[in-house]
Amino acid sequence: MTTYRQLPLSRLGHLIPPLVEGQALVALLTTTADLPWAAKAAWDIARIAARDGRRVALVDLHLEQPTLHEIVGLATTEGIVDAFEYGVSLNKAAHEITGVFFIPAGSDTARTSELYAHPRWQKLQAGFRSEGALLLVFLSEPGLEQLSTIPDGLIVLAPDGLSETLAKARDIPVLGVVRDRWLRSSGRVSPAPMTIPAPLPASPPRRRRVRAAFAALLVAALAVGGWALLAGARESFTAPPAAPPTPRQVAPAPLKRAQPPTPPHPDTLGWTVQLAAYATLDKALAHADRLAADAGIPTLVTPVPQSDGGKSPIWYRVLAGSYATRAAAAVARAKMWRRGIVAEGIGDLLFAPYSYHVPAGTSLDSLRRRGLPAARWSNGNILLGAFEAPEQAAFTEAALTRARMRANLLPRMGTP
Repeated sequence: MTTYRQLPLSRLGHLIPPLVEGQALVALLTTTADLPWAAKAAWDIARIAARDGRRVALVDLHLEQPTLHEIVGLATTEGIVDAFEYGVSLNKAAHEITGVFFIPAGSDTARTSELYAHPRWQKLQAGFRSEGALLLVFLSEPGLEQLSTIPDGLIVLAPDGLSETLAKARDIPVLGVVRDRWLRSSGRVSPAPMTIPAPLPASPPRRRRVRAAFAALLVAALAVGGWALLAGARESFTAPPAAPPTPRQVAPAPLKRAQPPTPPHPDTLGWTVQLAAYATLDKALAHADRLAADAGIPTLVTPVPQSDGGKSPIWYRVLAGSYATRAAAAVARAKMWRRGIVAEGIGDLLFAPYSYHVPAGTSLDSLRRRGLPAARWSNGNILLGAFEAPEQAAFTEAALTRARMRANLLPRMGTP
């Protein structure tokens, strides 16, 4: 029995980058019945591969039991099945989540073998190779056996062991086996050390315009139009105010009456953590209510129209907490990971300082019955959404007008 390179979960951050360097299509093969474990490992691999700016796409091809979307709290949406079988644009199927371009499985299908055998996989592999990008496909052994192209490498997600016959039969290089922890060799076999090609001399990093580059990549690979990604949460940067110029030393001037100091401006609580996005308001509000009730985290829901329209023209972001600085939001996110509120790696830092403040005495239930994403804040006030700019609140403003409700769009403020 051959012994393959072990990839303990705790060391993936160091082991994965050299293994996938230069690869265009890598299969993430799950051989365990613990699909949530395998799905979390797949997301870890994808995020690590994308950590240094490489364009990485993750596709859920485990069509027997799709799981990847559940790990990131994504509702069931159109995916790879809809793109291959029904001609749905990948523009509608793709989601940008924590730096990874994710395509879920999508609709149920009775034609799994045809989807695996589709010649488009070969075009995808060639397109990703030409662009220096990486395509990760999460699938089971039957799916790998039927895939129309031979992956450049195979990473097996197998905490309990490895079935090697399939990988050998297709001559797929096994890059390693992901386990919960490193296990000592039994001593029965002395495997030859696995040689990892030395990386090429580093070239100056290029700034990638992610959306445009991925659109060009998919045009070349599929010849089916661009892949304009869903408007996911992006970390926004607000430039700090310029420091006042240092006054030049001049001759002493006559004393003047001291001016009263300028009162300090209140701090805004503009930073928040986006944990999920849903195609329906009910699911987003249910998620927000659970966080507030079970974890004590005040949470807002923001409707964000999608420019491409489609089946779900409105997505509802679930945004947890409100913080004065990006660093404070990052610390809060790390606490959520430690408490197990969300899986590690989940949560985008977002600067969205504006919310609708509802007048006192307004009923929360009456707002929700009118389709407004109202949430009770930690101070007892009712807020609607958290917006990056006033223009982003136009949809909510129109909904308030239709409901004949009054609210003020203001920054969320802290203490002076």
